[in-house]
Amino acid sequence: MRILQGLAEGQVLQRLPGSADFQSASGAGVARLRGECASRGPVLATLSAAGAPLRGWAARRVGRARAGRFSALLQGVPVGGPYRLELRCGEESARVRAFYCGDVWLLAGQSNMEGVGDMDGAARSHPLVRVFSMARTWRLASDPLHVLSESPDACHHLGKPADAAEAERLRKTVRKGVGVGVFFGREMLARSGVPQGLIATAHGGTSMAQWDPALADRGGDSLYGSLLLSVRATGQRVAGVLWYQGESDTRDEEPDRYGEAMRTLVAALRHDLKQPSLPWIMAQIGGVCGGWGGPRWNDTQEVQRHLPKSIRNLDMVSTIDLPLDDNIHIGAAGMPRLAARMARVADRLVLGNRREPPMPRLRAVFPRAETHIDVVFDHVPGGLRAVGEPLGFAVLDAEGREVPCIYKTTLHGDVARLHFMPDTPPPPGARVAHGHGRRPVCTITDARGCALPAFIALPA
Repeated sequence: MRILQGLAEGQVLQRLPGSADFQSASGAGVARLRGECASRGPVLATLSAAGAPLRGWAARRVGRARAGRFSALLQGVPVGGPYRLELRCGEESARVRAFYCGDVWLLAGQSNMEGVGDMDGAARSHPLVRVFSMARTWRLASDPLHVLSESPDACHHLGKPADAAEAERLRKTVRKGVGVGVFFGREMLARSGVPQGLIATAHGGTSMAQWDPALADRGGDSLYGSLLLSVRATGQRVAGVLWYQGESDTRDEEPDRYGEAMRTLVAALRHDLKQPSLPWIMAQIGGVCGGWGGPRWNDTQEVQRHLPKSIRNLDMVSTIDLPLDDNIHIGAAGMPRLAARMARVADRLVLGNRREPPMPRLRAVFPRAETHIDVVFDHVPGGLRAVGEPLGFAVLDAEGREVPCIYKTTLHGDVARLHFMPDTPPPPGARVAHGHGRRPVCTITDARGCALPAFIALPA
């Protein structure tokens, strides 16, 4: 007797609310198993934890075998684990020594989701945080989560995939590879109390054109097709998508195309996964040094800022204040902060915690007086604050050039007040920006440590 699909060693099942025989607010897991079996007759399942069968799970009838095949349906698997499964039909048996039930998250985008932080800042692994690797095997989640060369799909590398031994060597010797995933998994474990699974599908340096859902029919030759193959290989739904991408699209002379491509991508994935309300937690691109990236960096940030208005069940977190480990990649020291922000969004969108406000959002810019401008924000619990001097704002003229007229910024609850001398007011048609330029210094957050988004806005 051999399990061919539906449940693998180390897997995390995605819990579902209101499963048939497990009525609990925490949900329960479902797995549809198929495999080979020479015997005929009923298939019995025993589900154990800590060496003892769970209540109602001693030799439970879950399926049937005939004609050399068997199918089985595990319903109502409680959250938690590790669990041990034994299937039996006649004298034959098959086992899964350890699996879990909790929440599973899809990691997608380019290098800042793949993870390029210095390895000396890697997150500690946790036995209840697992990853479905690029090789499509479940394992303990540890950085680097993404080893592109071990993927079976041609879109992630050239040539023959690395074998297991080579992939392990890479994991042990790579100097960069810290991402947000493991930190996020630990955050969500602390918030939910249930095991966490991560599906690694990100690929550095990739554009929205490479993630185009229209390429899905190419399967593993396309990023979107590869993503679908990974999710479908688990046989499960996902709790939500973590998305960090956009740096490669800052060269586009028409940044609005980024918004159109994102709306297409989100709609397509929700359709293809049959999850019409699938939550998306996306990062706004941060800073960049040197010549990397295109001239539309700030324009792309602005398009990203507006996406939550046009895509339901999507929210965006700012990364503009996070430190880098090279010219463009969020450093290992910034990843725990990014993970905490993404976890707050996941807590609200996915777990339904309405006590967790959305991320800070610009409400309006008011030229209140001749000597200052007030920038007002929504969703800043505890008020705006800064470590040291409040920095990050700029005034731009009609051509987008920075005008050095702000001499001080003060914070008053949900208001950032930009002060300027009466004889140096902003010019006509001026706009207010936060995080303007390619590597701005931004120090303002709310009391949760969530940064203000990068934006460009006209005064009201």
